[in-house]
Order: sequence, then C-alpha cells, then structure tokens
Amino acid sequence: MKKTTRCNPRSYFALFVVLSAFTAQWQLAATTTISSGHTDIFEAEYITEDEDTGATLTTPELYLGVHTDNGHYEPWEVLLEVGNSAYRSTDGFTTAVIGILGSNAWILPATLDEAVSLGLIEAGVAKAGFPDARSVTFTMVGAGPANPGNFALFTSGSSIRLSAAGDAVGISSFSITGSDIHYNWGFSAPGTYTFDMQASYADTIFGSLASAVETYTFNVIPEPSSGALLLIGLAGLMAARKRVVLKE
Repeated sequence: MKKTTRCNPRSYFALFVVLSAFTAQWQLAATTTISSGHTDIFEAEYITEDEDTGATLTTPELYLGVHTDNGHYEPWEVLLEVGNSAYRSTDGFTTAVIGILGSNAWILPATLDEAVSLGLIEAGVAKAGFPDARSVTFTMVGAGPANPGNFALFTSGSSIRLSAAGDAVGISSFSITGSDIHYNWGFSAPGTYTFDMQASYADTIFGSLASAVETYTFNVIPEPSSGALLLIGLAGLMAARKRVVLKE
C-alpha cells in the first residue's frame, strides 16, 4: 500500500516566515525597490565629463546603472522585484529555454503591453551617450552562490542572451547596437538572485573601455500556496477578532 505524505501546515508558515525575513534583509540593503514601470535594468552610459566638476575627461568612462522614467540608480541600491503575476507556463518557448527554466517559471515579458497588464517591470537593456552605433557588450561576470534557481535572458523569439544555473554562468555575454531593447527575464524558482555585470565598448579613438563590475539583485516573489494563504487568512481573522474583543 502506497503511503501518502501530507504537508504540515506549520511548514507553509515556516517557509513564509523565512522568505519574508530574507526579503526584508535585502530590502534593508537596497534603498529603492522597483516592481513595475519602464526600467532599463542594464543601461550602459558613455561619460565624457566629470559629474562633479563638469570638466572634460581625458579618457571617456563607461557607467553601468539602472534607468527608470524617474531617474538613474546605482545597481547596488536597487532591489528589482519580480511579482508573482510573472509566474506562467513556459509552453510555447524553445526547448533551450524550457531546459533552463522548467515547465513553469517567473518571467518578466518582453512585450511592454503584457508587462503593464500584469503590473510587472517593463524590463529593457539600453545604451546612452555613445558617439556611434558600434555595439556595447554586457557580460555576466558572476552569479550569486545563494541563487535559488536558474536564470535566462531571452528574446521574444526565444534566443538566449544570458543564462545561469544557480551560481554557474552559462551564456555569459551579448551585445546590442540599438539604444533600447526589451527581453524576457526568466527565473526558475522564487527567492533572491544576484548577478555581477560589466559593460564594455571598443572606442575608435580610446580603444577598449569597460565599466566597473556592478551587482544586480532580483527578488522573485513566490506563488502563494494554499496552505500559506490559509494561514495568512487565519492570522487576519484572529487580528480582527482581537480588535473586536478589545473594543468590548
């Protein structure tokens, strides 16, 4: 006779508490959480002037940051949140994408209208201020040792630009010539991911230029389990009942 294993509701609550605490730790480190709206997550900028004095730099510099409609941010100060509405089937994508992400994953869509309708980040990759249309390369230098799952950056046609399995980097770099391109950003499991990124560019006058290595942090929100939802609902009911008792 086959033994049936039942999950203890307490395990759901424990998981919820651990994930909440872990997320809170990263939120304390980051000063800005971005969960929706147009965001160029990787933006390479060609800098020719000192930002403090305005003086012309002897050699231009590359800056890798995060750009939104509200301004520019340093990657280390931003927590990029992937909401649970991003959770979907990967059916329809190529076998290469499914091989990395599995049958279901959290995906920030390349289609802007879809991202808006789901309340997710409209995530892109951009370059700004460059003197010509020569390509800029984005390289994943490393993936965090505590990453809970796999990652893939891929086009609407499922061509993979970057990938990582846990802390093992797979496809490590890609280049763009356009000023702003949107991709699918896929994660196979909920939790906190970090990636070390660098931008580079071959200048016709100054030669090879590279940005500093920057760390990006993503927080992927889990799909609420039925047990967790039940416990959250009971907690709310108990809190409401306590308020009623206190009023009496």
